[in-house]
Parts: sequence; structure tokens; C-alpha cells
Amino acid sequence: MPAAVHVESRTRHRRVTLHRRHRGAVLGMYHPNRVTTSGNTTHFEVSYLTALGSRGAALAQALLDSCERDYATLQAIFGGLTPKHLPFVVQVTADNSGASHSSCMGTDIAVGANSGPTVDLIRSLLVAEADEVFMANFGRGWNCGGSNGEGLSRVLANDMYPGAQTPGFVTANDWLDIKARPNWVSRNDSTDVRFRSIGCSVLFLNWLRFQLGYAWPDIVAAGAGTLSATYLHLTGKRSAWKDFQAFMNAHFPPGKKYHLRSDNPFPV
Repeated sequence: MPAAVHVESRTRHRRVTLHRRHRGAVLGMYHPNRVTTSGNTTHFEVSYLTALGSRGAALAQALLDSCERDYATLQAIFGGLTPKHLPFVVQVTADNSGASHSSCMGTDIAVGANSGPTVDLIRSLLVAEADEVFMANFGRGWNCGGSNGEGLSRVLANDMYPGAQTPGFVTANDWLDIKARPNWVSRNDSTDVRFRSIGCSVLFLNWLRFQLGYAWPDIVAAGAGTLSATYLHLTGKRSAWKDFQAFMNAHFPPGKKYHLRSDNPFPV
């Protein structure tokens, strides 16, 4: 039987950092009386913490109902790729701070049942972790432990479940509300826990997709370690930061508080 993942609390972060891989996650078997298997699909095995009762069973079934559809969407975005180490072994836990897996390649995923109010939010958490596995297998500079990869995991999940994002997920404001906005386009932040760099990443990626009109498969295929290099591959231009900064400053002038309810304000 595949090992289940144990998720440590992440409430020590400044804000609930939902659907983030936790580097301290440890693998270990739960006692059989504590976990109930819900079912299997072609690419997923889903169980839930028995103590969650009917709610855990309902959430696990909801994931089973949508996981293969979402897998097919991600597979198409990543050029038909099939990740290694399948199936995804998913456990619905009592955690309230999102979802996690043991590493970027780790197909062991824990999803916190108490992370949000809707089923689609829980589904989006699974998508965000699964797409990090696709990233790790795909390569091309998409690093789930860095700001560009963390940004990609978020925008794909949010696009697949529009409207599911809650205030605790929104990172765009953390970058927009800075008067002197830092450039996380030309360089990649080496952590996936800094909301200011992630906020820049999600805005830039959504700008590429929904303002400039590039498709997700093309954006993903253009990956190259930094968002500016991705822009170069897409457009042939070396002016990623200059172009993005000019657009954002024109439509979202610095020095204001924007209170966006989503990481995607585009098109504008």
C-alpha cells in the first residue's frame, strides 16, 4: 500500500500559504483505523482521514469525480507528458492550510479538508500540487520551489477553477501594493514562500495569457528559468520587465491599495 503523506502545520507563515509544497513533509504509514480508502482512477488513489467522517468521504469522492478530467487538461498543457511515479496518492486530511507533497516530483499529495469553504477550492488545491509534478517532469526551468514555478502552479489551478480563489490565496496584492515594485521577472526568487515575488509571477503569467493572448501550452513550452526568458521565447523581445512594468504602472499605478479578489485582473 502506498505511503500516505503527513502534513505539518504551516500557520507560522505570515499568511496562510495555501497549496504550497511543504519541504518538511514526511512520509509515513497512517494506522489503518485512521484512513479510509475512497477509490481509484487510472492515475489517482484517493483516501481520507477517517475522523473526517461523511465530509471527508464527500470531498474524496469529489476529487475522484474531477481528477481525471483535470489530469487530462494538465497533460495537454504540458505537451502530452505523462509524469513518472504514478499514480498520484492523494489523502484528504484535517489540515487547514492548503495542500502539500514531499518534493517537486512527489506524487504523494495531502489536501486539507479545512482549507476553504467550497469543493472547487479543494479541487484546485489538488490541481496546484499535481501541476508541480508535471512541471518537475517537464523541466525547462519551471521550478516548483521558486517564484516562477509557484506562480505557474497557482495560475493554472485558478484558471481551471475560476471563482474558487479566496482572499487567503490571492498574492497579487502583495506585489501591487508595493510602491517600488521589485523585479521578479528578470530573476527568479529561489523560494516559494515569499508572497511578493509570487504576486509578481502570477500577474506576469496571467498578463501573458489573458492580456497578450498566449495559450498556456505555448507559455509552458517557452519556460527557461526566468519569466523574462519565457517572454523572450514567446515574443522574441528582451524587454519583458520594461514592457510588463510599463503596462502595470499605467493600469495599476504604484502607491495604491488594490484589494484584488483574484490573481487575474486581466484583460484590462
